[in-house]
Amino acid sequence: MKFTSVRKMAVELDLEGVARRLGTLAWSTAERRAYFEYAPEFLAAPLLVSPFHLIAEPGVRPAPRDPFDGLHGLFNDSLPDGWGRLLLDRRLRKAGIDHHMLTPLDRLSAVGQGGMGALAYRPELAEEGRGDGDLDWFVEQVEMIQGNMDTADIDALQGAQGGSAGARPKIMIGFDRGRDSFVIDYGQALAPGEERWIVKSRSAEDPAGIGAEEQAYALMARAAGLRMAETHLFHTRKGNRLFATKRFDRTPGGRLHMHTASGLLNASHREASVNYAMLHKLTLLMTRDSGEVLEMFRRMAFNVYARNRDDHAKNHAFLMGADGLWRLSPAYDLTFSAGPGGEHSADVAGEGRAPGTAHMLKVAEAASISPRIAKTVIDEVRAVIARWRDFADEAGLAAARRSELDRLLNG
Repeated sequence: MKFTSVRKMAVELDLEGVARRLGTLAWSTAERRAYFEYAPEFLAAPLLVSPFHLIAEPGVRPAPRDPFDGLHGLFNDSLPDGWGRLLLDRRLRKAGIDHHMLTPLDRLSAVGQGGMGALAYRPELAEEGRGDGDLDWFVEQVEMIQGNMDTADIDALQGAQGGSAGARPKIMIGFDRGRDSFVIDYGQALAPGEERWIVKSRSAEDPAGIGAEEQAYALMARAAGLRMAETHLFHTRKGNRLFATKRFDRTPGGRLHMHTASGLLNASHREASVNYAMLHKLTLLMTRDSGEVLEMFRRMAFNVYARNRDDHAKNHAFLMGADGLWRLSPAYDLTFSAGPGGEHSADVAGEGRAPGTAHMLKVAEAASISPRIAKTVIDEVRAVIARWRDFADEAGLAAARRSELDRLLNG
């Protein structure tokens, strides 16, 4: 592989089928941070793509040095972490390139046009290979990567992960539910009937049945009234069960712009940088919709009672279409999580270890949600969590894990 470090790149906004030049991103080696300037043609008809720290106005805008290694929060949202970062590092190491020398712009060039949301980056790191379109191949490659085996098809995996964030191994597919068939999605045009989905595999730290477990949580979240994308549990020929979800940043009309709370607020997701009071306020500022604020409250209640403590700033996001209006993205990455040090990443009225009704009502009061409505939501969510065994059975979760989580959720 020939590799040349990127010092300047063009950023595009490919929004619902219309691609526009957003601006230019440049890297200062001396300062170890990026600078961004909006394109004049974008400023002629601007959208609030990042309304707090990168408002659309003339001038060169330096990135803060923290918390994203000298990158603006808007563009840090495009970078994969966990699995995606590991794959790129392994790919470059295999080619004899020291990945420790990479700048954030080098990593964005690996994202190219295939990232989450509507942002695209040029120049783009050349694609080196493609896999054979089999989910068992995906699982086997993941195991090789986690076992540090040099025979893994790193190039194909890196091309198929689509810039997705999170620690879990992922690939993108085009899924045809009518035919129950799929192709691996490298960003190519899909055939009629194929939709863009994300498939997850098990990480080294996950319980054996994590696919069925996440599917059970998705079923439970929908029953609790949370807005979710469609999900599916793939059963492979070799007995693997893989959780999949339809991409909510892709529509038949094109891509949607996605911005996480982390990127919006320049807040690290690797530490407790936001709380639920801040998330409710952010939701109101972004959407101007009390219904969306109530949706955030419902998600908080679900995370509390479902013991999803991995509720950091990158696991809350907003979507924008061509009309420039923001709304909460569907909820995602909902599973049981003990959390950092046994606490929620986002605290509830100052309580991270054992938040309860009183703490949630304090958040509701600050968010102008009436006690009556807040209590109704809490009761609805709690009643659904009490039915955990039904959702676990529907997803096919092993009886031992079902009972273990039942004790933790309802014990």
